Amino acid sequence: MKNKKISVAVSLLVVGLLTNGMQAKADDDDYDHDGYEHEKYEKYDDHDDDYDHDDYDYEYEDDYDDDDDQYENYDTTNVVNEKGKWNIWTRSVVVDKEALPFTDSKQVVLKVTGTNKEVNLFAMPKDGEIFVPGKTVAKLLGATATYYKTSEILVIQNANHELIYRAGKNVAYDNDVKTPLPAHAFYLNNELYLPISAITNGLGFIAEWQEENQQFVCQPLN
Repeated sequence: MKNKKISVAVSLLVVGLLTNGMQAKADDDDYDHDGYEHEKYEKYDDHDDDYDHDDYDYEYEDDYDDDDDQYENYDTTNVVNEKGKWNIWTRSVVVDKEALPFTDSKQVVLKVTGTNKEVNLFAMPKDGEIFVPGKTVAKLLGATATYYKTSEILVIQNANHELIYRAGKNVAYDNDVKTPLPAHAFYLNNELYLPISAITNGLGFIAEWQEENQQFVCQPLN
């Protein structure tokens, strides 16, 4: 009888130790899981912070991915017969263009009439257009400009317009409307270069060339 009592006591002791061990293991698992969850969410919060800019970037890139035709295979019924002018953005496809005011790339002044705003910039005649640095011109004309390096997209905004251009494309988005550019935008000297008409007209201005002063003067469109 005495041996039986000792056997029962030992059995109860073993069961108790096993139960406590299992509970301790479960508690350890919960602790590890909570720690992992915290670490995981902390990592993804940091990851989201890193990619906020890129996500915004790709919103614009997706729009352009569907536009690889770039108006190059345009419908000839929509071609404008009149000559294109370097300072007028017709927002249509023009085959023939008027002569440019100069034919060599050079440093020029761009100023806004009636103000003391002006900037020196590098202007480049190309493909029948005068190309200028879009971000520089936009800021002179009172707009904000952001260039996204990953997708090579320039976004320009003022009170009335949002203009979106991309390197290597001859289309733009003018207040979300897909619109032909007179020539392909390109990247040079850390800037996206655009036809001067597409940036000045897009922001409500027109540029005139003054040969004697070697400068462009911008004035509001009527």
